[in-house]
Amino acid sequence: MDRASVLAQLQIILDECLQGSLPDIQPDSVLTADLGLNSMELFDIICTVEERFDIEIPDRMLPKLVTVQDVVEYLEKAA
Repeated sequence: MDRASVLAQLQIILDECLQGSLPDIQPDSVLTADLGLNSMELFDIICTVEERFDIEIPDRMLPKLVTVQDVVEYLEKAA
């Protein structure tokens, strides 16, 4: 799966989970600081990502997924 496709799917997931209340999403956007996601929203997004990409993200990886790009790169490798 190519990076643009993964990024597009991630943007759809973020938009769905937050019901369209997201600012402009860039690859370097920090999930918490720039996009304003709280811990519950992050949990919902991770669960949706796991379901849509048919993967399981280990808990030890979660602290490393800070930006949109971090998530995209992880998904490129895992999916």
